[in-house]
Parts: sequence; structure tokens; C-alpha cells
Amino acid sequence: MTETLKKYPNIPVHIVEDHQDVLHHILRAVGSKHLPFTNNLLIHFDSHPDLLIPAELKASEVYDVPVMIQKLSIENWILGATFTGQISSIVWIKPPWSNQIENGNYKFLIGKLKGSDEIRVSCPILYFVGEMLYCKTDNLEDTKEVSLYVRTLEFEYNVKVEQDVLSLIQEHGENYILDIDLDFFTTMNPFVAMHDKVNMYNRLKEIYSFSFTASQESDIIDAQVQKRCEQIRTLKEIFYHLQELEDIELIQEKVCGICETIEDVQKRESVVKLIQDLASEYGPEVDWELVHDAGSTCDDENHELPHHISSDEEIDKLMQSTRKLVTSLPPPVMITMARSSLDDYCPPDQVDMVQECVCNFLKEIYSVDWERHYENE
Repeated sequence: MTETLKKYPNIPVHIVEDHQDVLHHILRAVGSKHLPFTNNLLIHFDSHPDLLIPAELKASEVYDVPVMIQKLSIENWILGATFTGQISSIVWIKPPWSNQIENGNYKFLIGKLKGSDEIRVSCPILYFVGEMLYCKTDNLEDTKEVSLYVRTLEFEYNVKVEQDVLSLIQEHGENYILDIDLDFFTTMNPFVAMHDKVNMYNRLKEIYSFSFTASQESDIIDAQVQKRCEQIRTLKEIFYHLQELEDIELIQEKVCGICETIEDVQKRESVVKLIQDLASEYGPEVDWELVHDAGSTCDDENHELPHHISSDEEIDKLMQSTRKLVTSLPPPVMITMARSSLDDYCPPDQVDMVQECVCNFLKEIYSVDWERHYENE
């Protein structure tokens, strides 16, 4: 039996600050029967995939929407809705500078790791392996199939991308969500400038680097996941221990002993020296857990967080490409938009200009109802 859907008089546009907040509005549209209960298509313009899974989110909690939403953050808000089936297909449209996942089509399963309450995926690409989210298909239960399509939108418009996206909409049904993160047009890696007097970010990239060997052999991939788990676990324990110590003199005194768990002598020395330099230069200002979070974004130099503060000319070119692509598509059921400026992923001095440009072309294309939720924050 076909689900009967309601239609909005005008297309709602929900504008939020933090990207994970759009999920609340998407699920409300599902609940009000403006979107199907399952198998929705998300067309996602963003400099980042946002396809991670919160470490603290358990599979048993995903169906409790308030609990799930509370545990989400900007980089991990989509896959919870694929686990419950509301979203089954994602088209990630990325700008030219984003490289966390290569262009291509990826079909995989998301489910619960057998014998646990953890959520995992069966996609063996570095993005998931490096974040310790990969799992063999045989070790998953309560699974849903996910289709991920990754395409790059260039400054110079490429009609091939338009044809691809149109065919995907036709294949998956026209009840889709158009999602735009304003950092698609210009973006910063906020960790790049963090504690830059000691060159922290570049040093963390060396410490947290991970050599990934591309393979289709599940045993090889499993071994790499295990190795990455051990690396991250060891480093996390070190930096979280430092956070508990608080006293800078005590940290300087105990740092060598704390780092003894790192087997690689050269890497151990690098960690000790970085901690000593941070403590000397910044003292109590250092949030050691945040230092670890910054390091955890580094795995392979070819797949790191993008950092590209666009010129006005680049923004204009990418805006024109986006406008052409959106104009070519059938109208979405709803539009969600994230500013991403308070966390510095979209440069705060550019975000209002970018938002105005996006809103202007949306007004030209559609009849819309605006809801600016960030104004209440």
C-alpha cells in the first residue's frame, strides 16, 4: 500500500546554526507525513561528509529520538537516520577542495555489531576504517542498506553532475531533502590555527597518522581497524590523563611516564615534546581532550579536514554552479541549511554574505517559507 503524503503550501526552509539541528526538522516532516517514513533521499551540499557515528550513541538509543539528537554533533548526524531507515540514500555534493571520500557510488550496510550495542558499517573505505567504524557484513545484525553517491561540483559547471543527480532522484523518488551547509562555499579547519605558536596541528598530523593499505580482503581491513583502534585508544588515554592532572608542573614532571605506553620510540618522543611545548607555551589554557579531538581528525594526509577560505570570486563561481544544479532539479519537499559559523567551519566574516546569496537564488527558484531557528539561540 502506497503511503499518502501531505504537501506543504510552500517549501519550508529551516536555517540552523549547528548542522545536526536540521535532523529534528527532517524527522518532524516524516512524523507529519510530508516525507515517507522510510527510504528518503538526502542531497547534501557540504565541505564534509558528516557520515560518522557518535561514539557514545548506542544502537538501542537510536529509536529514542530526543536521546539520539542530544548525542549528535556536526560530523555525525546523518547515519543515525539511516540506521532507523528514514534516510536510505545520500548524495554528497562536495566542493573541489574536499577529499575525505573519493567520487563514486558506495552501497553498504549499517547495523549493530553482533554481541554489542555499537553501530557499524560494512563500507571498507578509509573514512570509516580510520574512524574505527568498519565491520564485516557477517558481524552485523539488524541491518539497513545505504546508498552513498559522492560527486564534486566544480567552479566551472559540469552538466555530467546534473545528469547524475537527476537520474538518482528519478531512481529513488522525488520526495527528497535538499540540505546545504554554507561551509560548502568556503571553509576552515578550525584546528589548523589552534595553539599555532608550537605548530600543534602539523605535529599532531605526524603523531596521529595512519598508514592505510587499500584492500578488498576483509581480514586485512580488520587488522588495520584493530591497529587504528589501539593507536587512538593509547593516545586518548594519554591526553585524557593530562586533563585530569590539570597542574602544569605535575604534567611536565610525569609526561615521560605517562607516554610509556607508546611502543614506537620516535613517536613517543614526538608526543612528549609536543606536550612539553604546549604546557610551557600555553599552560592552563590547554584543553588536552580537545588536543586529542584535533589529532583524531588526522589519519591520512590525502583525506584530512578541508581548509579553503574562498575568495569572493571563488564563492561567486561556486554559487553559480550550485544555482544551475538546483534549478535543474525537481522541487524538494523541504530545504535545510546550516550556517556552521560559531564553530568556525564556515568563516564567520563570510557566512552572512554566503547565506544571503543562497537565500536569494532559492527565492528566485521556489515559493518558500523561511524559518531562521538560529535567531532564537
